[in-house]
Amino acid sequence: MLLRFNTKELFFGMEYNFRSKYEFRQFIDYLKAELLLGLPGVEAHLKLAPGIRIHDLKNGHPPDHALESAVLIILYPFENRLYSVVILRNEYDGAHSGQISLPGGKKEESDEDFKSTAFREAQEEIGIIPDEMELIGQLSRFYVQPSNFIIYPFIAFQEQRPVFQPDATEVQRVIEIDIFKEIRYEKCVDKTLSFKKHRTVEAPGFMVGGEFMWGATAMIFSELIHLLLNVAEKLKQD
Repeated sequence: MLLRFNTKELFFGMEYNFRSKYEFRQFIDYLKAELLLGLPGVEAHLKLAPGIRIHDLKNGHPPDHALESAVLIILYPFENRLYSVVILRNEYDGAHSGQISLPGGKKEESDEDFKSTAFREAQEEIGIIPDEMELIGQLSRFYVQPSNFIIYPFIAFQEQRPVFQPDATEVQRVIEIDIFKEIRYEKCVDKTLSFKKHRTVEAPGFMVGGEFMWGATAMIFSELIHLLLNVAEKLKQD
């Protein structure tokens, strides 16, 4: 399983502690600059893609009838570490029932753009305050065949740990993630997942908060990891 990663990626899991607000700010500024240099896109997504998704990712052309959505990766400092947050969705009659996901959802006609969708959905689902967050940039969009959605991922930074107020109708749990400790390629595991009609899927992913994070959410974090690796390497050189 680890053969999908190179040596540099496997050593991403360094104990990266920030000693001051200045170091956090510096890291975020480097990340903003890195996002402008180009994105790895499919290259990063394939590292955490289930086998059944590889063809769709390489094809790169969603159908004309695909729906559109946006999600928000929230970065924030906590106990001198860089954190993010995901949610465990409630059970429902849909493709992503009971799964780990980023806050986000379908674009509404009232949304000015996809960024607005990401912030609105995150506010509705986990109670964040958009005005307290700084937009850092955007990751690669990609198509999720099971739900027929094109996802537009955005990254935001908040200078302090947010106060989460999850919507009980949509969210079972809010799970905070120490990125440099938990989202590291050497902690990637493969699992066989079972679904209705005796269907099974082999998928790589990460264990977060005792839950298996896989599929679109894991692929989005894979692209983020790729960028954080570059940022950490540049900071080390500087």
